[in-house]
Amino acid sequence: MIIPWQVDVPQDKHPVANWLVVAACLVVAALQVQDFVANESGGITDAWALRGWGLKGLLGYMWLHGGFWHLLGNMWFLWVFGNAVCANIGNLRYPPVYVALGIAAGMAHLIASPHPAIGASGAINGIVGMYLVMFPQNEITCYFWFFLVYVRQFTVSSYWMILFWLFWDIVGALKWGSSGVAHFAHLGGFAAGVGMGVLFCKKGWCLLDEYDRSLVQIWEERRKSKQGAPHHPARVPPGYPGDDLEPRSKVSDPMPAPVPKADPIDGMPIPASSGPICACGERISVSPQYANKVVQCPRCRARVRIPPLTSPSPVRRPRPAAASRAGCKNRQQAIRFACPCGKKIKVPARYAGRFGTCPRCGTRLRIPLGTHGTH
Repeated sequence: MIIPWQVDVPQDKHPVANWLVVAACLVVAALQVQDFVANESGGITDAWALRGWGLKGLLGYMWLHGGFWHLLGNMWFLWVFGNAVCANIGNLRYPPVYVALGIAAGMAHLIASPHPAIGASGAINGIVGMYLVMFPQNEITCYFWFFLVYVRQFTVSSYWMILFWLFWDIVGALKWGSSGVAHFAHLGGFAAGVGMGVLFCKKGWCLLDEYDRSLVQIWEERRKSKQGAPHHPARVPPGYPGDDLEPRSKVSDPMPAPVPKADPIDGMPIPASSGPICACGERISVSPQYANKVVQCPRCRARVRIPPLTSPSPVRRPRPAAASRAGCKNRQQAIRFACPCGKKIKVPARYAGRFGTCPRCGTRLRIPLGTHGTH
């Protein structure tokens, strides 16, 4: 059994709406206890179950559950993924989105199966679909649990874990209801969630962190790269030394070599105190003729853009990590930033200001002190 434990998504808002949805499911489950004890037809479970195309069933079935483990599993997934989605789309939008996803899941089930259904898993799969669109590359920490004998923790990108669960829903749907699980409701809710996530990203109705790249952004970048448009991967946070770096394979400007001495024709060189700093920590001094151009760092050979003379961009010391946005959970535990090669890196906050090496390209980087990447 694979159990999701937490997701690497910053939450700048309290997902109160998702907490209320979880609380509503728990209240309805408490009202269902009498139905289970009596073990008779009727009651709230029979009245609000999904049977036919009535609005009562489509609205009511998503709040019902068939037992303790059914309720616990659904509420855990809703807590892990629902909090992240709710915090990013807002507490006002979340409740109608959740209900709409539940209705879409119920309609998919009615089209594919004549059996009655209860449970929030269809709507929750819709939330998971939205999460996949918004945070495909964010990490999910999971536990692999095998009969209480073998328990291991592992971390994997979101899209791998979600596609794994989607695969088993497809397998279950091909068995056409033999397992007793409403797999078509899962698939219908997931498809609706993906569509809803794309809509929210296109309209700008979700607030993503500067390092979170949605599926929509990834698709547009690939489409532009195929058309020959310039492509810029994730950059180092603003204010971090070396944020003018360009990817080595993507820079179209000619690469002149740095000129360390004064040029008698063009005047004095740009002083080292005001020149740009490479990601390796080397401060570069060049002639003014290279202003607003790309040069090579004499130490690590990485490409660095020289700021224009008319509007120099001095490197400002970023604010300490303690000044990060209020309300963001666990902001001081880790620092997230990007290497010029596009690799997203996460390190403990205690290493702020030190040097490290990118695991992909081997470039020596200074870990930023600012608040842009701390979580």
